[in-house]
Amino acid sequence: MANSGVTQLVGFRFRPTDQEIIGFFLYKMVVEKRPLTSMPPYNKVIHKCNLFGNKREPSEIWRDYGGDQLKDQYLYFFSELQRNDLPIQRKTGLGTWSETVTYQNVKEEVDEINGKSNLDVIGRKRKFRYENGSTSEDHAGWLLDEHSIFKKACKNGTSSNCYDFDVVICRLRRKGNVDKVREKEEVLFSRSITQEDEKRSIYKGDEN
Repeated sequence: MANSGVTQLVGFRFRPTDQEIIGFFLYKMVVEKRPLTSMPPYNKVIHKCNLFGNKREPSEIWRDYGGDQLKDQYLYFFSELQRNDLPIQRKTGLGTWSETVTYQNVKEEVDEINGKSNLDVIGRKRKFRYENGSTSEDHAGWLLDEHSIFKKACKNGTSSNCYDFDVVICRLRRKGNVDKVREKEEVLFSRSITQEDEKRSIYKGDEN
């Protein structure tokens, strides 16, 4: 069993953008062939686990990698694709990851210094929902974002079934879990700002 290292990094929130996942982490791992252990502290929050072809249900993987300890974050995995057949097999546990929307091409980050506007496509993001055809807690209760990198940046991307590398980065979360926590945080933050404003108003009134 592997535990998440997020809880050991006080105040640390790992929320990379799609561009950072592909252009930095996947690039380092796949193109530069750097081992995950050479990238602290990220080696504590990105795990190596093949999510496709895994015998465990998403809830088991989530627990095994410390997901229950996280309140407002995702779990990230370097995962190998099962490319024996086309389309690529994405079976997990008793079910499979079903694609929910058309894939999205991910472009490089905007160069604010040089002002480059015609950005190249560096990879792709695909969204999946777990389905096992049952009434269990896992069915339709888990979401997965799969990030892949192109060997060479291009203008329009490539075909939907084209992968230059066998390794992808997956972002796993429980459906609705992160969104609800973020909404709660925003409400609490808004309340704290309002209370501070009220205190300032009272303080200024006392001065007058």
